[in-house]
Amino acid sequence: MTSKAILLALCLPCTTAIASTTADTAIWQYRVQAGDTLWSLASQHLLSPSYVPMLQAQNHIANPYKLPPGSVLNIPYAWVKQDVADAVLDDMSGKVGAQGRNGATLNLVRGQHYPSGTRFSTGSDAMLRLKFQDGSTLVLNANTTLTLENQAYYPSTGAIQSQSQLDQGSTGSSVIPNLLMPSRYRIQTPSAVTTVRGTEFRVRSESREDTAAEVLRGKVNVLGQQGEVDVPAGFGSRGTSGNGQPVALPVAPALNGLPQSSEFNPPPLRWQAAAGETGYHLSINQSSSSQALLLERDSASAAFFPPLAQNGKYRLTARAINAAGLQGFDSQREFTLRAHPLPPLLVASLGPQQQRGQSFTLRSSADASHPAWLQVARDPGFQQLLFDGRVAQPSLTLKLPAQDTWHWRAASIADDGALGPYSDAQTLVVTGWLVLPDIRPDALATRRYPLPDARYTLSLRRAGQAGAPLLQLTSDQPLWPLRDLPRGRFAVTIHIDDNNGYHAEEQYPSLDLP
Repeated sequence: MTSKAILLALCLPCTTAIASTTADTAIWQYRVQAGDTLWSLASQHLLSPSYVPMLQAQNHIANPYKLPPGSVLNIPYAWVKQDVADAVLDDMSGKVGAQGRNGATLNLVRGQHYPSGTRFSTGSDAMLRLKFQDGSTLVLNANTTLTLENQAYYPSTGAIQSQSQLDQGSTGSSVIPNLLMPSRYRIQTPSAVTTVRGTEFRVRSESREDTAAEVLRGKVNVLGQQGEVDVPAGFGSRGTSGNGQPVALPVAPALNGLPQSSEFNPPPLRWQAAAGETGYHLSINQSSSSQALLLERDSASAAFFPPLAQNGKYRLTARAINAAGLQGFDSQREFTLRAHPLPPLLVASLGPQQQRGQSFTLRSSADASHPAWLQVARDPGFQQLLFDGRVAQPSLTLKLPAQDTWHWRAASIADDGALGPYSDAQTLVVTGWLVLPDIRPDALATRRYPLPDARYTLSLRRAGQAGAPLLQLTSDQPLWPLRDLPRGRFAVTIHIDDNNGYHAEEQYPSLDLP
């Protein structure tokens, strides 16, 4: 039979205040100011003047009207004035929900107050952040269910008492220090009793028998089925490993080698794993928001391939996981995605194209509804441009001025006029009439992905028709000879895969295959 787990967060900013591990015996150490009497203290801080005799006896005070300034009075929390406190919904993203104490569904609105008895839930790739009256926050990560229990606010000191039930999932807490009186945050899970004296910590209910506590700042006392243990900052405890003894948390992973920008979606994010890193907890946010979660995943390898809906700036947050299953400190990297719209499909040759004539014909998937931007240059860096302009038809013929080696590429034009990424650059060699050119067969070409073992699968479906593809061909090169393809108008989908779990899907408008 499993025991209940209780997490009690106590923020201890200095020696002016201490608190014990239980609500009934928690003590506020009040430092006497000039002019204080027990009666004035009772009027300002206590629930009733009737506590004065008990306060006098507890602190062995001879004269309740004469208190030495600077002396310390021990005042039980239970005697201090308190009001009912609500939690405020500070931020949310993804699929989130809430129910009242009676089970009725509640609307979730940022800035709205939610009372005790509210049950919050988050789905996959979702988060919800609550803010309390003292400014402290509680983040519900993905796939988490938590119920607010008693919420009390001490108006004379600004401290708060918050009790919550974590049924499943994980939370992250940031408790703001209170110079007058420690706030207390208690989270109950199904498998351990954890007392937190600190300001930043995480708690996960992995199962009914397993609670993980990870301390980033402060100190934690964990009382579980395997006994009691103190966990300092930089360490963690798991109910199922190491007899609950503290285990050092992994340091923030070094995300060296990550690109600052990507023209491919999902962006292939890879880094070098360090010793002791057995996996990673990964999340993606918009750069403009530190909390609005887009994706959250665990990975066994030092790689992340997050599918993203649009171009923009993103922030990757990664924390390593050690052999005990404990998550460590965060690393963050920002990157820019510029993968949309996809470059047009091209009709190119298998290798550098050679021809005698100086007329160059571009064939692509561009049309009036999906225009492209074509560049033709003398140099592979596209600095000496012969043509730099819009293409709105599947076929365009240009007159090249000389026998030379030419380079060309194309990008699609978005609705707002912005260019997407360019296709792979193609090479055209115009020879003299006395030279026999090396004529290679034409192929349908897409761009190459930065993956050492990429596989490209072309799927053709008759335009306007549903059902299974008419043809599927897989190649280790992003090229398919036209001689192997049917003639007609097709909707084109290209799947890109590798041996490490990467998968991308490119869907193109219908085009005519000659």
